[in-house]
Amino acid sequence: MASCPLSLLSAGTTGKITGVHAGEGLRRRLYALGLIPEATVTVVTRDRGSIIVSVCGCRYALSRGMAMKVIIAPEVAAR
Repeated sequence: MASCPLSLLSAGTTGKITGVHAGEGLRRRLYALGLIPEATVTVVTRDRGSIIVSVCGCRYALSRGMAMKVIIAPEVAAR
């Protein structure tokens, strides 16, 4: 699967961050949370307003708008 925004992934999906396309302030905030290129992130749950992700052993709630800025290459499950 090609890279896509974090907000489009289903709960339980794991992938590697390939980029963060945000303004300087938001990019710094996301980087401070550990959402940096090459980091592995898992979508824990999704609901209408937010997405709970796990990165570096911590869970964070991101708005859909924030999650749209984080680009992920989902891992392909082994067959």
